[in-house]
Amino acid sequence: MTDEYRQLTLADLEPMAQVLAQSFEEDPLVSFILPNASTRVKTVAKFFRAMGRLNIRAGNAFGIGKPLQGAAMWIFPGKPEASATPKDLLTFLPLLFSSYIVGAQKARAVFDRIEANHKNHASGPHYYLDNLGVLASARGKGLSSKLIRPFLERADSQKVVAYTDTVTKSNVPLYEHFGFDLVDENPVNGTGITVYALKRSPR
Repeated sequence: MTDEYRQLTLADLEPMAQVLAQSFEEDPLVSFILPNASTRVKTVAKFFRAMGRLNIRAGNAFGIGKPLQGAAMWIFPGKPEASATPKDLLTFLPLLFSSYIVGAQKARAVFDRIEANHKNHASGPHYYLDNLGVLASARGKGLSSKLIRPFLERADSQKVVAYTDTVTKSNVPLYEHFGFDLVDENPVNGTGITVYALKRSPR
């Protein structure tokens, strides 16, 4: 297994979708959107297949391990988003015909809170850790660190903040370990979900 992160290519799309889908299987928001545990990973993989393609094309997707064992999506300050091609849009079709759409509508208030926190706490140029996942079999080996620290070093060199959010309380100490401060904690009525906003000032 390689020790350093690498930028992912479209050849990595399916492994990345599987890594993130398995990593997010027990995520509170994912579980709320997709209560059927037996089909959850398969459906979440459709989501990450579609979003992953856009992020790979935008240069925002990174991974570690051969075969892939961890993946992260980092959005860089001032970098335009990739425009969706017709082929990109086709990858969203399986998602449209899945239970994800109905569940996502139920979770609208959670998405709104995530977006509001992002605007409130990181309105200027910043590095945004959008998604991070490591296979259960590869945890405890420092892979998360290798998908986080290099980008925080970039943020420090550019004197800009880094921002992330999570709905998993146990993730908060992980991000605090990397210098993030918990700046907001918002329970979302009717969902049982709490949104945690974390911000890191440049060193």
